Amino acid sequence: MRLTHLRLVQFRNHRHTDVAPGPGVTLFVGGNAQGKSSLLEAVQVAATARSPRARHDAEMITLGADWARVRAAVERGGRDEEIDVAFRREDPATGGRVGRKIRVNGVPTRRAELFGHLLSVLAGPNDTEIVTGGPHFRRRLLDLLLAQVSPSYYYTILRYARTVLQRNRLLRTRSAQGLDAWDEQIASLGAVITVRRRDMVARLAAFGAPIYDALSLGREPLDLEYLPSLRGGDEPALTTFAREALARRRPEELARGITLVGPHRDDLYLGAGGRDLRTFGSRGQQLTALLAVRLAERRVLWEETGEEPVMLFDDVLLTLDEERQAYLMDCMRGVQVIMTVTTLALIGARAPDATVFRVEAGMVAAERAHLS
Repeated sequence: MRLTHLRLVQFRNHRHTDVAPGPGVTLFVGGNAQGKSSLLEAVQVAATARSPRARHDAEMITLGADWARVRAAVERGGRDEEIDVAFRREDPATGGRVGRKIRVNGVPTRRAELFGHLLSVLAGPNDTEIVTGGPHFRRRLLDLLLAQVSPSYYYTILRYARTVLQRNRLLRTRSAQGLDAWDEQIASLGAVITVRRRDMVARLAAFGAPIYDALSLGREPLDLEYLPSLRGGDEPALTTFAREALARRRPEELARGITLVGPHRDDLYLGAGGRDLRTFGSRGQQLTALLAVRLAERRVLWEETGEEPVMLFDDVLLTLDEERQAYLMDCMRGVQVIMTVTTLALIGARAPDATVFRVEAGMVAAERAHLS
């Protein structure tokens, strides 16, 4: 899989940007707050229709504009495809809700059907939020990866989220009437999600452990563990456990007005050398652990789809010494890599054939373009 062209219109500080990433390493070089990270964000938007850093879609629209667009041309499985994701303010006068439209090869597409057309993995300084932030950041990491592996999983997690929402509304009425039907959906959907997440964490742990060992120079082992709220070895056992737990905790749920059982309460433990990275890890340890997880994601995507994802590294080299930089670049041989750096000195001679773009105030200029 390869991203061959990226076009941004009124996206962040990019009024109009066209770039053609190379098949190997592509570097976006420039100072802080010039628009480098926005280019990687746009790739993620093309891949998933969501920003990895914006809380609201409106944040991606250039100040003073009413709409934004990201277009990506992709080579996938010997075919050329085009992804088009557009955002528009539905009421420009109030600056309120933003609508989103997705097209793949000109055909209107739902978000679930977008997954898989452009596989990508993003690593960057914001990854520390996954370690230090609330459990929803860690659940989102797993759910996004699973959606790229299997778009049908996205429908499952979407149905589950809607079920929890509807059940919570009913709980807030303080009435138990009608709860049994919602309980059954929480139990059955929750069992599917738990199994898929648990299996994925096991794979990330298996792939990530040797990567972290190399990045940490063997100082400490990486610990990844899924912490589910449901217990059981398979889906039937998990479903039974969920039914019983929901029945047992119903009085408490009615009193509080929220659903207290299910995978929306789960977490992912990240540790190193037996110590919780959230509490005891340094920023360097946290970033190294997440980089190992991101590189493990690449292995999972390749095994599941037969396609190498586009690897996106946002100022990752700043956190690595020369030995670790060399390891990272060695790992990326044969993979399309798009990364941001503040200076070419950071990459040095490690990528002599890299495609290089300078980024300044939302303007992108080719310094060493790919010759196709």
